[in-house]
Amino acid sequence: MTDRTDTPTRGANAPGVMALGVSHATAPLDLLERLSATDRPVDDLVRDVTSIDGIDAAVVVSTCNRLEVYAEARSHADDSDMRELIAKHTGVDLDELDPHLYTHQADDAVRHLFTVASGLDSVVVGEDQILGQVKQGLDRSQQLGQTGKVLTKAVQTALRVGKKARNETGLNEAGRSLATAGLAFFERQVGSLNGKTALVIGAGSMAGVVVAALRRSGLSQVHLANRTPEKAQRLAETAGGQGFALEDVPRLLTEVDVIVGATAATGHVVGLRDVETALADRKGRELFVLDLAMPHNISPDVATVPGVTFVDLKRIAEEGEQDELSISSVQAAHALVDKEVEAFRTGLKLAGAGPVLAAMRSSVTEAADAELDRLSKRLTGIDQAAQQEINRSVRRIVDKFLHRPTVRVRELAATADGARYIDALGVLFAPADTPNPKQTTEQIEAIA
Repeated sequence: MTDRTDTPTRGANAPGVMALGVSHATAPLDLLERLSATDRPVDDLVRDVTSIDGIDAAVVVSTCNRLEVYAEARSHADDSDMRELIAKHTGVDLDELDPHLYTHQADDAVRHLFTVASGLDSVVVGEDQILGQVKQGLDRSQQLGQTGKVLTKAVQTALRVGKKARNETGLNEAGRSLATAGLAFFERQVGSLNGKTALVIGAGSMAGVVVAALRRSGLSQVHLANRTPEKAQRLAETAGGQGFALEDVPRLLTEVDVIVGATAATGHVVGLRDVETALADRKGRELFVLDLAMPHNISPDVATVPGVTFVDLKRIAEEGEQDELSISSVQAAHALVDKEVEAFRTGLKLAGAGPVLAAMRSSVTEAADAELDRLSKRLTGIDQAAQQEINRSVRRIVDKFLHRPTVRVRELAATADGARYIDALGVLFAPADTPNPKQTTEQIEAIA
């Protein structure tokens, strides 16, 4: 499939943005865990969505806490096919999934996208990992050739708005990453981690954030376990620890004080029996378990083992406090999003006026050129200097004639009925072999 960046933007069937998804705000964590556990690549979902009639492009944002499809959709596009595709892709029955799905259209879809990118719709308000995940979704669609002008512009603007919200409203200081928030809540449950040792499962971006946060908490050593021990070793060296293979985790449970799950691996890396065996060898020392992964890296059943303190995303969401968040910063971020949505809407309308203005200028310029050509053939005795002065005078007349209509078209394009004005003008200044007189009359009468 080819890149959709040439999709026209003018007219009643001009594409807009549609958003369909499910997140922590609408679905229980166990359902989100099943959605994120699918083995099907996200690429397949992107391709399937763009095969729907009326959908010209798609960007999928897939995280442990949300699965959202942003589509560039024409006016006749329906979200029912998209709902079925999400159910098929995740393997979750549509009847179970459907009550938790939400749909946003046009400005509401753009506002939701901007809100998500800003971290205002996250489990931890202001967390910044979502910004990279939105960018990853756009990069994926661009590599697959499934992007369009409107959707690409919307996502690129969302990335800019997300950065701006964090840097200019104080949200960056008020909000924290999911890992940092989880650790802060964890410390409130178990006390200071200063001087303790930890084992982090994973060596990716989330694990990197966890290691940095653990170091700030004063741990003496942070070890890492990963499918690729060499990768774990490189990250562990930054925290005075060592890298291990996943097979070493059961043995390490007897040695460390804290274990943190932070990998996207499917299936439990640490099971109930692993923890029960380790506790028998720990001689009464408690084991503190923090699972920040989705799906779970560590079986929630370990919470039943005496001597184990277990915290996961569900508990953080239900009990976690964010009293350090500045209410004014959050309000300022929401106000910024509203302002940027309005600017985006106006920008789309002005972009739709571009082809009309070009056609209008072309029509007048062609008429002027034809008249100058006719005049030059009749006035054969005129010298070159006089001919050039006549040409300049005609060009100035054309520019002066077009100046006011150009300004007015841009003003009208930004109004609520802007699309109707642009449609009518587009028909009026279309090439001679394309206009539909009846359509022209109807559109002009509609805005008169």
